[in-house]
This record gives sequence, structure tokens and C-alpha cells, in this order.
Amino acid sequence: MSGLPDAPRPRARRRAALIAAVAIAVLAIATAVVGVAGGLRAFVVETPSMAEAAPVGSLVVVRPSADYAVGDVITFEVDGRTVTHRLVAEHDGVLRTRGDLNGADDAWALSADQVVGSAIAIVPGIGFLALAAPWLLLGAAVVEVVARLRRGRASWSWAVRLTGWAVTLTAVTLWLRPWFNLRLLDFRAADAGAGALMNVVNTGILPVLAGSTRLTSGQHAVVLTTDQLPSGLFSLTAVPDPDLVTRVVLCLLCLTPFLASLAIRPDDDPPPDGRRERPDRRARTVLLPLTLLTILAVIALTTLSTSGAVFSASVRNTADTAGVAPRTCRDAVSRVATPVPADVYAAYAMGGTTGTGETDISGNGRTGTWSLPPVTTASIGCRHDVPARSTRFSGSQCLLVPNPVNDPESFSLEVWFSTTTRPSGKIAGFGNGNGIALDPDYWDRHIYLDTAGRVVFGTFPNYFMSIVTPPGRSYADGAWHAVVATLSAQGTALYVDGVLVGSDPSTSAQNYVGYWRFGCGRLTYWPDAGLSVLPPPTNFVGNLQYGAVYTRALTPAEVQSHYQAGAW
Repeated sequence: MSGLPDAPRPRARRRAALIAAVAIAVLAIATAVVGVAGGLRAFVVETPSMAEAAPVGSLVVVRPSADYAVGDVITFEVDGRTVTHRLVAEHDGVLRTRGDLNGADDAWALSADQVVGSAIAIVPGIGFLALAAPWLLLGAAVVEVVARLRRGRASWSWAVRLTGWAVTLTAVTLWLRPWFNLRLLDFRAADAGAGALMNVVNTGILPVLAGSTRLTSGQHAVVLTTDQLPSGLFSLTAVPDPDLVTRVVLCLLCLTPFLASLAIRPDDDPPPDGRRERPDRRARTVLLPLTLLTILAVIALTTLSTSGAVFSASVRNTADTAGVAPRTCRDAVSRVATPVPADVYAAYAMGGTTGTGETDISGNGRTGTWSLPPVTTASIGCRHDVPARSTRFSGSQCLLVPNPVNDPESFSLEVWFSTTTRPSGKIAGFGNGNGIALDPDYWDRHIYLDTAGRVVFGTFPNYFMSIVTPPGRSYADGAWHAVVATLSAQGTALYVDGVLVGSDPSTSAQNYVGYWRFGCGRLTYWPDAGLSVLPPPTNFVGNLQYGAVYTRALTPAEVQSHYQAGAW
């Protein structure tokens, strides 16, 4: 028997609920109309690229503007999708953006008409509610339909409602995972070969422990794990780590269905036969035990749970041969040399030398020679290499690679550079000067910045052949950039920051015996290399780090992985 009231019967209650629903709908529609009239648009962040500034699940409200300032968080449309990143540079109407979690600028060159607006409000967590709302309403509607199938059985109806609401909320929560979630960005073998380094970010609302590192919403960290599964894979387990107040709130949320059931009162109207049911006092006997069990369950799930996020990595050997992407610039060179040592001609870190000799990190023993004792700086492009130093080129420095090479027709030239000077002088290249920066007869296969700050890769197959980055973007912006130029039987190609920016079918260059070098070399006669009357600058002005010469063309995938090795 049941003394619970039939929900549809109290007309006053139904009327109040209807009025409240209509008021909420009118308020929502009015808010939307005002927002649209004011140009406001709202978006939900679905990826972790903005880190703590706009964690996954944030609601971003943007408004269009006549001008966007560097540092603004803007939302724009590119390649058929909507992206929210920070504006980091603007030049000649071209906008450059970057996610706060990313190590380099986005590859897009944006125009103002692609920008939807700048963020005027970023509300963490509310985006999850916006995503969940349609499904919660749909679930509530289905539950209400089922609850009304047996009219006159109020106890059955309320049991269906409480159970259905709880199941709907649980299902949507498991799907969206708003509370605790950890996303694996990438991983690599530990430098010492023992364990794996996993780059993870917290994409949930509440804090988690990744190993011994506590991550709040949007935070990321590189975590070392040495835990291994029986299969030999390394694993990392995330454990929820909310504070005391959050645990109390979670306990109350879990108890809500039970407390709601206690709030439903028996109908005061006596039944038709005049008999009154005896009050059901069983709730008193289960209230305390159930409350205690709920609290203990929440504490256990938020402290001892190991089911939040488990990642595995197939790192079973040393850092030099593990089957994962390279995670330092030094490692990137080693990966090319490991299968075929001859694929690397020479490579230099350009960050720790105090004398005039620069160690060849490829293992080929081609020690480079500095024209002047190098001066290092803490500004770096390869963010995880040790030592964290680069070499400053002040317009007279040069790193000369030993041993002559006869007409290299298959090679890759790679280096990280940073400058604010345009034209920059030769960043890297080839010439027939033996131990001198000023080549006497021949010079090509080189990389430099032109008078507009664009990156140029030039070869001379009996004519000036140049691949130049698109106009509107100057790379003399003080930021670090990775450049790779290749020549092979497939033609020439130029990559900047891991992205192919130009190619040409030409498969040859000038035929002569020459020497590779970094930071110097003649550029006379080359287009936009400098002044048209006086000789253009010979020596580079800026900073260089991790330069390498390979004896084959790197693949696009290798170029991208090498860039990520420095920028991640």
C-alpha cells in the first residue's frame, strides 16, 4: 500500500510548475535574442590546447571587434572547423595564433574576416552542462512518460522518476566524463632508458593525481612512470584527488535521490473507507547506514580508485631504439642515424661548447669549427634538450663543417633559428669556401630570410631556383622556428615548423665540391637576400640551435616528428 500522492492530482502544483517552465523558457529565449542582437556567440571547448586558460568543458562567449590585440583569446573558423586560440602576432593584416599548450604557432595565416570574435567570458565547466542539457532533458522526458504509464500508483511513479533521473545523469556523466579525466598527449622513452615519460593533461573539472603530480583542470605535465604490465608495457594510472569541500559536495549529490525520496510526504486525505495507513518508519532504520555507506563510497572512489585513466606505452628498450616518436632534438638526430648511420652527415647541438670545436652529436666524428669562441644564450627552440642553451650569432660568427662534399644531390638541411633581423644573412648552406665564411666561387643549397622576413631555400641548377614561404608572414619575429630544406630525386621541398610550405620539381643543384656550414656564407645575386647594389649580409644575426645535415631527404612524417621533438 502507498500513501504517496499522485503527482498529477494537485492542480496548484501543476500550475506552479507550468508557470515556472514558461518563465524559464521565456528568459532563455530573451537571453538568446539579446545575445544574437549584440553579436555574442557561445562555444564549448572540446580540446585541451588552451590549457588552464580555457580547459576542456569551458564555455567561451565571444563578441566581434573592429580590432584584435595580441594576447586576446579569439575564436576563428578555418578548414571547416571552429578554433579558439590566443592571438600571438599580427603583421600586414595576417593574424598568427597559438594554443597556450602548444609549443609553436598554428600553421594558419588568418585574415580578420575569419575571426568570429574575441572572448569576453570563459567559464570553466559550464560547457559540460551545455553539452549535457539536451540529453538530460530527453532522458527526463522519457522517464516522465514511463512514470505516467500507471496512473494512480504514486509510489511506482516516483520510484520510476528517482531511478530514471539517476540513471540518466549517470549515463550522461559516463559519456562526457566531466569530473575526472586525463588525456594522454604523447609519450616517449625516458632518457635513461628506464621507464616512459608521458605527457598528460587534465581534461576534467576536478583535480587528479598522475603519479605523484597533482593536476588541476587544464594543467599538463610530463610524468615519469616505471610501472609495467605483465605484457611489458609501461602504464600510468590517474587517481581522483578532490579537496575536502568537493568530497562533501559529492556525498550530498550522491545522496540526493535518497533525500528526495524522504521528502515525499504521505497524502493527508484519508482513504475512502476511512482507514488511515500506519506511517512507514523504515526510512529511519536505513537513513544512517545508507548515508555512511555513501560517504565511504565517495571517499574510496575519489581516493583509491584506479579506473579513472590508465595509459600504456610500448616502450620496451632504450631511448635510442624505442618505437615511439623522438622527444628531444638530439633524439631526433639519433633516430635517423640508428637504422642507417650514413643517413646523417653531421649534427651539432650548438649550445654547450666553450672552445672553438663543436662536437658532432651524430657519432660520425665530424667536429665543427667555430670562427669565433661561441657565446651561448638561454633562449632555446628545443625545449627539452640539455643543456638548454643556443648560440648567439652576432654577424661575424660561423660554424664550419669539415670535409669537402662533391655535388650533394640528395640531402636535408635542418636547423632551429630565432631572429629579429631581415634580411638575416645565411642561416645554413653550402659553398666552396674551405674554412672561410666568404665563398670564392660557388654558393647555393642555402637557407636565409629575405628582406620581408620570408624563409628562402635556394639551389642553382644553372638558374636561380628559390622556394619562398607565402607572403604576409615574417619569420624575423623573435620566435623560434624549425626549418628543413630537402633535395632528392623527388624534387626540392621547404618545411617551416613541421609544415611543408613549398616545393619544386627541380632535382639538381650547382655541380661543385663544397662544404656545409651554419650561420655564414655568401648570398650575392640571390633574390631579396639584401641590398641590390652592395653585397648582402654574409653572416647570420640571431640564435641557432640543433643544426644537422642528412644525406637523404627526410620524409614529411620525420620532419613533423623532429619539429614536435623540440616544440612539445
